[in-house]
Amino acid sequence: MKLYNVIPLIVALLAWPAHSQTADAWVSQGRSYLAAQDLVDANTSFAQAVLASPTNNTANAFYAATRLLTLPYQPAGSNFLSRIGLPATGRNIYNWTASPPKDTNGILLAPAGVNANEFPAQLRTNVLFVLAGAISNLAGITDSNLTINLTSNETCVAAIAIDYGDLKLIQAGLSAAEYFTYTINAENLDVQLAALRALYTSGQLSASHLLTGYPQLFTFTTTNDLENARTTFTNAIDTYMLASDFIRARPTNEVRLFNYDPAEAKSEGDFRLVLQDLKNSLVDGAQIFSLNPALTVDMERQFANGVNLRGLLPRFDANAIDLGSLPDLTFGGMVDGLRQADIENFLSEHFTMLPVGNVPTIAGETASLTFSTLSGHYYVLESSTNLTRWEIDAHFTAVDVASSMVNPRPPGETERFYRLRDDTGLMTFAGIVLDQTTSNAIAGAQVASAWDGSSVLTDASGRFYLNTTLPSSYYEDELTISAPGYTTVHDYFYGDGLVSGLAIQLSPPPGNDDFANRVVLTGGSVSASGNNAGATVESGEPLDAGFSYGGRSVWFTWTAPSSGSFVFSVSTTNVFYPILALYTGTQITSLSTITDVVGSGNYASHTLNASAGDSFQIEVDDDLGNGGAYTLSIAQ
Repeated sequence: MKLYNVIPLIVALLAWPAHSQTADAWVSQGRSYLAAQDLVDANTSFAQAVLASPTNNTANAFYAATRLLTLPYQPAGSNFLSRIGLPATGRNIYNWTASPPKDTNGILLAPAGVNANEFPAQLRTNVLFVLAGAISNLAGITDSNLTINLTSNETCVAAIAIDYGDLKLIQAGLSAAEYFTYTINAENLDVQLAALRALYTSGQLSASHLLTGYPQLFTFTTTNDLENARTTFTNAIDTYMLASDFIRARPTNEVRLFNYDPAEAKSEGDFRLVLQDLKNSLVDGAQIFSLNPALTVDMERQFANGVNLRGLLPRFDANAIDLGSLPDLTFGGMVDGLRQADIENFLSEHFTMLPVGNVPTIAGETASLTFSTLSGHYYVLESSTNLTRWEIDAHFTAVDVASSMVNPRPPGETERFYRLRDDTGLMTFAGIVLDQTTSNAIAGAQVASAWDGSSVLTDASGRFYLNTTLPSSYYEDELTISAPGYTTVHDYFYGDGLVSGLAIQLSPPPGNDDFANRVVLTGGSVSASGNNAGATVESGEPLDAGFSYGGRSVWFTWTAPSSGSFVFSVSTTNVFYPILALYTGTQITSLSTITDVVGSGNYASHTLNASAGDSFQIEVDDDLGNGGAYTLSIAQ
């Protein structure tokens, strides 16, 4: 027998044992391996099942899944994981513990000689082949009645039923991964990981430093995969539409891997409209966006010319983006109608956006300034003559992508610097601190946040601008306002972001704030006026009304000149619920209460029978703790 006749016979004999077992039997064996968490042997069994029956829907489903799950165990995948520093131990899909090595500070170590472009190369060379194989298996599933019930042993989580719609949705996701792989492989990612780590450890790693040091980074390098990217993009959309139709048509009582949520109906429907517009633009040219008629989309631009990511990047300052620096609002002609404000507001959700100013125009004693801004953001304009001490000149809410303002300049000044600070998203307080008695501004008063400790001093006009580190979602902060010679005020202020227009009044403590300095009243009929806004609670002071402190107590002492009935009263003009208290005793810590009454409206009183020579201590307070002008009277 000739050799070329013997070879087919040998091959047939070797293959015979595999084909002697049915596809269903191979599937059953593979599922046993799955339950035992043996993915490699399970994958081999499912491959044999597909070989025995290429149209077996169940076999194709399991083979597609295990192809992906065994990627870390295949030589190409395992070798790459080792190359990037992942230890061989711990690479278990069911209990993955392998992680890249780190230094003593917990910072990732860069594997020697590894370039960032090896990652897309790995995807393109090895992962893409597996993706394509899995997609081919899933594409071969045509039975829309197919349902596979997985046990908890097979999933290692919980039992779940997977049907035709689930599998098609997975297929759509894999096609999208193919598109991503083709796209990212066309971009230049030539940078050594060791160089990146060196920049990080030296504190120099930033977007601007990286782009400056690597001028070819993110530039478009090859058109070889554009047609493949176009095909996989279209396949992903078509398969998603098929899966979405199936899943949305399921009976509501069925629970599968992916389930339809009526609450997400609109967002999912909008997503389908976007996908359809993108696909139509590949066939019919630029399409008006269904969700926004002001926009048109043309995905053909990507696949005809490729996308140079570098040419779409704005200008970076460290890791912040300079406002107004977007080079192409059409993204290579793919989208038309986008506004600079819309794009920059979207970017502001993920990046710090820096206002950029033009050179001021000087005219006499004014400087005309223009800054790039974000509409709806809160800004603070600051100026300085030495770049060390900065003063707040104005604060405002921007209404456009550029904001102009005119700022006065002191006579004879030769040089002044300006900057604009974005305080959006933070709790910020602005206002003035005044003397409650004179209404004069208090310069040098301190305004401090009790919640984060930030503080500022008022300027010569008594004005302040306190920018805290608290996010605006806190909605409130307790401010402490203090100044030499005045009683410190603690109060809560509420708002969402900027709280402006505050007028905070401070008062010097009254002379009779302390019990030891109480005012002596004489006579059977007497009155005394004062203001207890700056008064405070003294250590050992009796509780007002028996359960709390009004917090604005002032003290008097009176001795009855004769025996008889006396009416004690306190009246106010703008203070509600004044407190009137009468005591006997000479030490604040051992006073005996005669009365302690909270008034009604602006008045409180008490009638007392006294004998000549009896001495009493009188307290005037404010139940609400605000304080203000009052008149204390004693009448016989």
